[in-house]
Amino acid sequence: PSLSIMYVSAEEFMNEMINSIRYDRMPKFREKYRNISCLLIDDIHFLAGKDRTQEEFFHTFNTLHDSGKQIVVTSDKFPKDIPNLESRLRSRFEWGLIADIQPPEIETKIAIIEKKIQESKIELPHNVIHYIASHVESNIRELEGFLVRIGAYSSLTGREIDLDLVKEVLSSLVKHNKQGEVSIEEIIKVIAGKLNIKISDIKAHNKNKNIVFARQIAMYLARKLTNNSFPDIGQKIGGRDHSTVIYANNKILNSIKTDQKLKLLLQEMEDILINKS
Repeated sequence: PSLSIMYVSAEEFMNEMINSIRYDRMPKFREKYRNISCLLIDDIHFLAGKDRTQEEFFHTFNTLHDSGKQIVVTSDKFPKDIPNLESRLRSRFEWGLIADIQPPEIETKIAIIEKKIQESKIELPHNVIHYIASHVESNIRELEGFLVRIGAYSSLTGREIDLDLVKEVLSSLVKHNKQGEVSIEEIIKVIAGKLNIKISDIKAHNKNKNIVFARQIAMYLARKLTNNSFPDIGQKIGGRDHSTVIYANNKILNSIKTDQKLKLLLQEMEDILINKS
């Protein structure tokens, strides 16, 4: 028989659960996650402190485990080191095999880069591939994000991807890491400037279509570039509730899958914020 495998991040699991509660679709949500062969959840530490989501995941875990199904979770910490995690969940995470996964070696990173550029139909010289693999020392997700950034930067500048371009993009990321986190105020200021909208309008309850769009971008970038929670972002952008921020974030995420112009605009805004003085 065929196997049904589900892979989501813990944040996606939570967002989907919130929307299911909001629109009275919890039975459908539970059927989706509890009638599969294998569930893979990335960044399970995201559930720390989120009691309602932990409660739901606890029962999902039990249902799958009791049915002999496979559950795989990843975290940036060992279960015992995740703060604000319910003890009953912690104990279940410790039932199975715990593996400490180290960053990939350079040969593995080169292979991953080659596969990703083949999927994206991007041509990179071998010396560029080797340079990226040697200098991007973080995890695979950030390596993939760096490749996306290179492609966007090449499109924005009209330049071919060569070693000089890659060094420019990499230096901007290093500069960003040294400078620290972007603030929500800075994000709003950049968006207002790029879209010719007043900062006060983005924070206000103005329902003009263009202003609503700018506000949604602000929420998306705040979620991507800062460590603020959904409630914190909503509070700082006009006192909205967390569900509004989740909706805005998901809307922009879905839009950039098909809207190349929007994707490039967002990349341009990110580059401005990352390279701020």
